[in-house]
Amino acid sequence: MEIKLKEPQKINFSKKAVLVLPFFPGEKISIKNKEIEKEINKFSETLTSLKENEVRLALSEKGKFIFFNTGEKEKWNQRKFILSLRKIVRFLKENNISQTVLFLEKIIPRGIDLNNLVRQIPENILLADYEFTLYKEKPKEGWPEIKLIEISWPNPQKYQKDFGCGKIIGQAVNFSRDLSNTPGGEMTPQRLAEVSFKTVKKLKNSKIEIFDERKLKKLGMGGITGVSRGSSQKPRLIILKYFGKDRDRKIDLAFIGKGVTFDTGGLHIKSSDAMIEMHMDMSGGATVIGAILAIAKIKLPLNIIGLIPAVENMPSGQAFRPGDLLKAYNGKIIEVISTDAEGRIILADALSYVAKNFRPKMMVDVATLTGAATVALGRWAIGLFTNLPKMENIFRQIGEDSGDYVWPLPLWEEYEEEIKGTFGDIANLGKTPKYGGAITAATFLKNFVEDLPWAHLDIAPTVTSIENQWLAKGASGTGVRYLVKLAQDFKKIEKSF
Repeated sequence: MEIKLKEPQKINFSKKAVLVLPFFPGEKISIKNKEIEKEINKFSETLTSLKENEVRLALSEKGKFIFFNTGEKEKWNQRKFILSLRKIVRFLKENNISQTVLFLEKIIPRGIDLNNLVRQIPENILLADYEFTLYKEKPKEGWPEIKLIEISWPNPQKYQKDFGCGKIIGQAVNFSRDLSNTPGGEMTPQRLAEVSFKTVKKLKNSKIEIFDERKLKKLGMGGITGVSRGSSQKPRLIILKYFGKDRDRKIDLAFIGKGVTFDTGGLHIKSSDAMIEMHMDMSGGATVIGAILAIAKIKLPLNIIGLIPAVENMPSGQAFRPGDLLKAYNGKIIEVISTDAEGRIILADALSYVAKNFRPKMMVDVATLTGAATVALGRWAIGLFTNLPKMENIFRQIGEDSGDYVWPLPLWEEYEEEIKGTFGDIANLGKTPKYGGAITAATFLKNFVEDLPWAHLDIAPTVTSIENQWLAKGASGTGVRYLVKLAQDFKKIEKSF
């Protein structure tokens, strides 16, 4: 798909291109072309009959029009703008429209950062256009394809850098979605490592290391090797490095992503319904790969490391058991209460490895960690936990600016008592697991970050798309935009902690 930002005066009004005209009720549609405006006026009854959020295709001798009633102007905001943009793209695909012009300048929300909004436009066009069809038979007529979208926008040359950045991020999110949507039988730890290797080798100023099981055992990563014991697929620790600074090699940011390529729950086996989407339990890892891919292409002047502990959690005669005591990389003994709380165990090794060997200015882990986060927050927000409580509002703003919305939950000392081990140092499940499961999981992770600034993103609530988000079914690519925006703003926000 080609996406262009163009001045209104340079729009080519050909019959091939369908004109998309969103409007606020009661306001006249104006596109600076008198001949086309005359044609639009013929549809005055259509415009008045459209309900709020209704989209309708109209035909005339001069061409095709799509009218979209956006709803009340007073309630219009950036979130509604983004969702409306996605809805339009889905409508284009459903109606096999390959070429279009979007007139968006009249519905720009008031009082927002236009550079940030312009970046989000191509991002969300690409997100809404995405479909995972790799394993489907292609129809004879081919898949619906949007070939060209031109966007009418005032003074477009001022925003080309942001627009180009949005394209890169949108493509990276969709790459992450491809990884998460790939079936677990194919996306094994070794395959995830291979894909990471191929991806990083194409990037400038980037390196990759992959630790196999032998190396992990030698390093004393008992969490990763313990969880992986039940599977014939051997574990991997994938380490991605991006150096955006020429002289300074100190790591600014560390991203750690959970990479459970399939989670049966282990000996605490999941129900069939709960297991159906568990090939996406490596979505935290996919998020980290996608974020570093985008950051390297944007060429941000930061040094960033990404770690993905990749395992399968399977039941077998060799599987780790409830009651097992696993020694993490930092020497702490993890008491296994539930084999289905495996993500935090493998993250413990990765977090402590980064903390000891790289000492980044900030660590952020991303994981489909708990169903409890979904119970607490629903499906629209990522669970945010941090040992920097004064940064919570900044982290929330990054969510608003990126489109990956987050909401903070407590990480108080009182919760430490919940995860004290009986025979080990720390238990992988709270003493009252029905309550505050997302909090006790985050509290567990806090024990492995030493004294470093750290945030934990529980992406379980947002890992798959839901109705009214106007995205294809399957993985949403959640978290990629958040990590990229955090990196873009890092020089400014690091002064706050």
